[in-house]
Amino acid sequence: MSWLDNLPVEPVNKLLNPIADSLGQGIGSIFYWAFQKPIKFKIIKEVELQDLANKTSARLQNIPETNRDTSKRGLLMKIIEEAQYQISEEDLRTMFANLITASVDNRKNTSISPRFSFILSQLSAKDAKVLQIIYNQPYHQLPLGYLNYKNKDGSLKISPYLSLTINNDELFTFEESFESLASLGIITIHQDAWLASTEYTARYNLIEQILKNRFYDTRVTDINSLEFKKGSIKVTSFGESFLRCIF
Repeated sequence: MSWLDNLPVEPVNKLLNPIADSLGQGIGSIFYWAFQKPIKFKIIKEVELQDLANKTSARLQNIPETNRDTSKRGLLMKIIEEAQYQISEEDLRTMFANLITASVDNRKNTSISPRFSFILSQLSAKDAKVLQIIYNQPYHQLPLGYLNYKNKDGSLKISPYLSLTINNDELFTFEESFESLASLGIITIHQDAWLASTEYTARYNLIEQILKNRFYDTRVTDINSLEFKKGSIKVTSFGESFLRCIF
């Protein structure tokens, strides 16, 4: 049987009345009930569970009483259950704490999809880092560039994607994370649609310069055969709802 079938009602009822000692009652009781077997078999560390419970309890206390809502209890339990798969990563613990809190906040829980907790359970620590970077960008979007090699037979993408943050920090080794987030429906990678605002012009120019200065391929004998392609990364509408619940 699922642990949900045996979950005592009392800790759930205490959930919306979190106390300073989050491991004494309420949310702590629910977490320990949910994770008792992983803790017993040392699959997860008790200190990580304590951190998740403390983060969640602190956030729960910030929800005004008039906005506390347990109507989506099944969704809440699903999120808690799936948190065990990422509990070893601090950034993801924080995201799960935020999502758990959002599920009992009537200002947010109407837009929560059951997919949100599944998506978090699928992210790597690197994916989570990239997601945080995207969230911190104006309008949740990034300029993107890459190089094509052109010859008489056509063209071929021969460089990784390179993106620059608003602070010109390079995102050069994150192509797998970009593609992972895109496959989960959080972002869209536009290879041929770029950000037209002049505030991105300098970054596109710098991306092109970095790629052409750093790139080396024995197939390329003429720098003029390299074609710089401008693209962009944008958060989807689904992704925007997701970000509102985890940050």
